[in-house]
Parts: sequence; structure tokens; C-alpha cells
Amino acid sequence: MIKNGLKLATRLGLRVPQRSFHRSSILTNNLKSTIEKQHEQYHRKMKNLKIERWVFSVVGISALGYGVWYFYWPHHTFPVSVAKILRKGLWAESNKESFNYQKAVEFYINALEECDKVHMNPISDEYTGIELKVAEMYEKLNMFEEANGIYLELLYRFYDALNSPGKVSVEQRPDMIRRDLRVLIKSLEINKDLNVGKRNLLAHLLLAQEEILSRSPELKEFFERRKEKAKNIFQGKALASTDFKTFIDEENIKLNDGGYMILDLQKNSSAWEPFKEEFFTARDLYTAYCLSAKDITAALSCKMTTVEWMVMADMPPGQILLSQANLGSLLYLQGEKFEADIYQLEQRCGEDPSLKKTDVIIKSLRHLHRNRDTCLDMSHQCYNSVVQFAKRNSKLRFNIKDQLDPSVLQAIALSTYGMGVLNLHQGVLVKAEKLLKDSISLARETDFTELLKEAENELQKTSILKTKKQAEQPQPN
Repeated sequence: MIKNGLKLATRLGLRVPQRSFHRSSILTNNLKSTIEKQHEQYHRKMKNLKIERWVFSVVGISALGYGVWYFYWPHHTFPVSVAKILRKGLWAESNKESFNYQKAVEFYINALEECDKVHMNPISDEYTGIELKVAEMYEKLNMFEEANGIYLELLYRFYDALNSPGKVSVEQRPDMIRRDLRVLIKSLEINKDLNVGKRNLLAHLLLAQEEILSRSPELKEFFERRKEKAKNIFQGKALASTDFKTFIDEENIKLNDGGYMILDLQKNSSAWEPFKEEFFTARDLYTAYCLSAKDITAALSCKMTTVEWMVMADMPPGQILLSQANLGSLLYLQGEKFEADIYQLEQRCGEDPSLKKTDVIIKSLRHLHRNRDTCLDMSHQCYNSVVQFAKRNSKLRFNIKDQLDPSVLQAIALSTYGMGVLNLHQGVLVKAEKLLKDSISLARETDFTELLKEAENELQKTSILKTKKQAEQPQPN
């Protein structure tokens, strides 16, 4: 559904605040690129679904052949007067009239006026589908502000309907939430106001979340426990990596007798249907918005919940693996934030040595050091769980070309790279060198060009440091 799925995360310009490790931008950039790849995969998948026809146009796709078939098909639900105008719009935007989008948009607006005359429901598939067709024409005319105006109006209308008791039947709510989230994602592609984008994301995600919880008492109970736990995370209390549990294991990700990853068909994920793909795509976008606002804590909390929920929703295994790797990157960034705080305190102590002896500074530094080390340890656990899972299940590696989801190898490559960066940070250069070389091979195999470039840069730095360290060692007489 996402026409240019890579635009948004690129425009966010993710950066780490204050002073941080010299590799801060690297894991941030790779987190950004993997989010982009997830969006790209979502785009490819959605293009294969019939429902995307509703998103891009009321007739399915812009191709004239399908459009003519749809409107002449005797079972379409458009009134004759509306269908007649829509056929003219389809003809105008086809190659028969040299793709005259300006003329087409006029026909579609006329069709909407006719819909009003016949009192068509403004939240129906037919009515909103024509509006999306107008927005599509605006985009093709580079009138992005006008297109986004339509998306925002649709979002307001869906939100209002879903929050108005009795306006949308219980049976229709899941489908409308899916439509709402798809328009939301589409709007975010061309939205230029990050604050508006984040606010819309939060409002519509909460709406979808409430729907999920209302359909599953077990999920609601779980979420309440998770929310209580999240209140304490990184909010002044010392962390303990022993309290952290990764999600990648044979219990969460099922394998068939041949060693291939499969969905757990015994798991009840009906509460998430039919909008779970859109829901998790929107959550990833919210994580990206939090990072753009330099709110790593919020991004991390969101991602932790996302990975847990992906397991419960029985999402494709490759996407779970990649999200686990992204969680490792966020934990690394949180560790860098603590490192920046440590650096600032040490700078203050350097300016005023007497501060080193105060209880407040001593406790603060002890607390920050512990939390930094814990975040890095948790980051290592995230990366290592993906790598070890792949090693235990060798067919994930050797049969990767047969897998439809490229996320598997991308997750392994990113996790291997992340472990290499962690070892480089700790000065374990030989191990870092091996891991970085392995990540380069994996990145090449899956055309993970963003990771390939960064891994090569890190490998070069590792080689320089290794040579320097060897030169500094005392030579035997």
C-alpha cells in the first residue's frame, strides 16, 4: 500500500542526543534502514492483497482494464449515476487521454457530488474509495498538500465514527480500523509536520489497541501488567539484565519437520485480525517518530511491547527476528544515552574536583554506570538470541533463498553486525573483526546495502585499532 515506503524514516533524520559513543550514528542509521526495509516488505506484501485495490482506487488499481471491468460488472455497489461518472474519470487518467489527471480529478469530484445527492454513506467503502482516488490524482499532480488534506479528513471521519456508539457495527469495526490504519500510513508518507504525524499515530494506534484489548480479556490483563512494568523502566530505578527476557526461541517461533519457520496455527491471534499488519507497521512508525524527537526511552518502551505483541499475534517469524534485532539497536542507543550522562557528570567533576566526594554524584555515577552496562548487556542478549537461534536451526541459513521473507537473513546480518560493534566498543578486536566480516558476507547475500557500507567502515576502524594496538605492544629483545 505504501507507494514510497522508504520516504518517511529517511526524512526523520534519526540522531542520538548529546555526546555519545563514536558509533552512535551507525546503529541509528541501521535501525532506520531496517525499519525502512520492513516498510518496503509491507508494501510488497500489501500489493499482493486484493484489499489494496481499495486504498489506491475505488476500482482496485489504476489500470483501465480492471477499472472498466469493475464498473461494468453488474454486481458493483455504485449507483448507476455514480458509476457513469467514474468510468469517465478512469478513461481520462488512462493512456487513451494521455494520463490527464487534472481532468480525471474533476470527474471524481463530480462523482462525490453525485454520491451526496443519492445520500451515500460518507464512511462506506464506495464513498471513501472515490475520495482516495481524488487523493491519488492530487499526488500524481504533485499537489501533496491537497492530497494530505483528504487523508486527514478521512482519518477524522473514521476516528469519529469508531468513537461514536452505534455508528459502526461490531462486525464492521475490525475492517474499518484496518482502513483507518492504511489511510494513516499513507498520510504519514507525505506529512511534513512531525508533531501532527506523531499525534495522529498515537491517537489511531490507541484506538486500534483498545479494539484489540476489548476482544481479548487475556491480552488486556497482560497489557495492564506490561504497562505497570514499563512505568519503572529507565525512570530512575537501576536496571537488571536478569529481569530481561528475549523473545527468540523455539517456543515462540515454530519450525516444521523440515526446519522451516512456520506460523503457529494453534495460537489464537483472532483479536488482531484483520489489521495486524497495519497495526505493527504503524507501531514501528511511532518508534521512528520517538527517535526523531530524541526520546529513546519512549521508542524503546514501544519497541519492547511491539516485539512481545508480535509473538502473541503470530506475526511472520522473519519479522519477529528483525524486530528483536531492532530492539537490540535501541538498547544500544539507550546505553549511549547513559554514557552521555556519565560524560557530563565527569566533565563537571573535572571542573570541580570536590564534587567527586559528594554522595549525590557518587550514587548518580554508580547508577548510570550500572544502567549503561545493563543496557549493553541486554542489547547483546537481543543480538545473540537471533544469531544463536539461526545456528541451532541451520536450515534457516542454508535454505534462506527458499524463504519468501528476506527479513530472516537481514535480522541475522544486523545482529551479527551489532555484536561486532559491541565487541569493538569493549576492545575485543579479534572477535569484532570476525563478526564484522561475517555480517558483511550476510549483507551481500541479502543485498542489505545500508548495512554493508557501515559494516565495511567498522571493519576498517577495527583493522586500524588492531594495527595500532600491536604497534604499542612491547617488542621482545
